[in-house]
Amino acid sequence: MKKIVLILFISCIAFYAHGHGTADTLEVSKRYKTILIFPENIAESIIGNDFGFVVDLPKPNGSKFNGRILKLYYDEFGKETSNFTNHTVITESGNVYDFILKLSDIPKKLTWYIKPEMALNNINQSPIKAISVSDQNQTLQIENSVQDNDSTYNSKETIKLDKASATELATEELYKANPMEYYRLRCYYMQFDKAKVSRYFSRVDNLFLWLKGVYYNEYELYFQFKIENKEGLDMDVNFFKYSLASNYKNSSSNQKLEVKPIFLYKQPKTVEGKSENHFVVVFKKLALDEKTELVVELDEESGNRNLSLAIGHHIINNPIHF
Repeated sequence: MKKIVLILFISCIAFYAHGHGTADTLEVSKRYKTILIFPENIAESIIGNDFGFVVDLPKPNGSKFNGRILKLYYDEFGKETSNFTNHTVITESGNVYDFILKLSDIPKKLTWYIKPEMALNNINQSPIKAISVSDQNQTLQIENSVQDNDSTYNSKETIKLDKASATELATEELYKANPMEYYRLRCYYMQFDKAKVSRYFSRVDNLFLWLKGVYYNEYELYFQFKIENKEGLDMDVNFFKYSLASNYKNSSSNQKLEVKPIFLYKQPKTVEGKSENHFVVVFKKLALDEKTELVVELDEESGNRNLSLAIGHHIINNPIHF
């Protein structure tokens, strides 16, 4: 009898997954948490099969974003290697969201930004609530996207993690399965670290580009930067360019070879007046001889406050391992 019930349950889930094209399938793991971020506070969370699947509901005391965040994972003591269930979430406006949860070893996607148009219905039979301007502003604070440029990755900052949590999540298994998420976690917790390189900067008037540190992990180099704008006028960035160049002085044979980062974290498009921006750029391993340097060029849009910072081989070849 139990086998029949189980077969019927799995059949229903399969029918639900294939018959409702708007239901997203969320992968849930024992070792990682899958994060759902909604455009408004969560009123109700209903899980079909709570044997194994676990939902961490918003806590009464938390950040201003706390009521919009759900954390999903699978019981670490569960012996199942394959499992499915359905998950329904209702937000304060009555919007109803349906998902399929699937047990996975390592989820392909760890953070989901849920949009109002993903709702299937409204419990009050009202029109599905569109996101408000205030919701958009809050979402922009959570989801801080940087421009995707050729082979670079469009990084998104998720909910706040402490350094220990980020380090714990950045495992070797994650590096192999999802290197971009691995880079994001590594960049997340080291972006505001104190400078490890003493007074290494380029300056135009009261605009500064600082190199704070160079780090090495696995097969990649992480360059930690800070842009400081002490002027009252915003600086709009036209482009950043990274090149390998020879450092022979007064030589006509000096050439630059552009190199593309594999990951950009919070590289800004605008640096507001009287503010500073911290960002991290990741490259595949670079090993330079004493006559070669990495040149970082920042070009201002509709302006001439352009910066160029040359990073010598003595810094790049002696990174901090982490």
